Amino acid sequence: MSQTDVTPSALCAAEAPDTVPIAEDLLSRVLEPYSYKGCRYLTDATYRAAADSVLAYGNFSITESVYIRSTGHFNAVELILCFNQLAYSAFAPAILNGEVAALRGWSIEDYYQHQLSSMFIKSASSRFRRPLNPQGFSARLLCHDLQVVERTWRYLKVPCVIEFWDDNGGAASGEVELAALNIP
Repeated sequence: MSQTDVTPSALCAAEAPDTVPIAEDLLSRVLEPYSYKGCRYLTDATYRAAADSVLAYGNFSITESVYIRSTGHFNAVELILCFNQLAYSAFAPAILNGEVAALRGWSIEDYYQHQLSSMFIKSASSRFRRPLNPQGFSARLLCHDLQVVERTWRYLKVPCVIEFWDDNGGAASGEVELAALNIP
């Protein structure tokens, strides 16, 4: 995966230009697997989608880590959990609205059914520039150049970049390539 530069943004989800809020009832449904385990970190989000891309902004709060005593800073495990939560949340309204071409055959019920069992992280890298306060921070996610791959397993290749920031200059970023199986 090529290195993509992302720069911290001062925007929070509610201020993200050209994006629309993701309704809390949809967030609650999509994030139920996390709420069930007590680790829903995404508090609100906005999104915009096109035929081959999804953009989302989200606000997060990690009041207590679910797997370790508090380290006092945002770490690699939490980066992936927050990435997953924002990505799952951003794709849900895009599927409801038929915005992503390769997923137009899925209903929202299909998405819920495949959300955990058919979404895989193929590769991931992360970079931590300055310690991030887990009590309150934001993220911008861009999944772009979505492409159906026809191999032994047919899947949707979803290259993503994500950046995190807080009000005190904390910054982290990551690149993740997803594979969505069982696509229409």
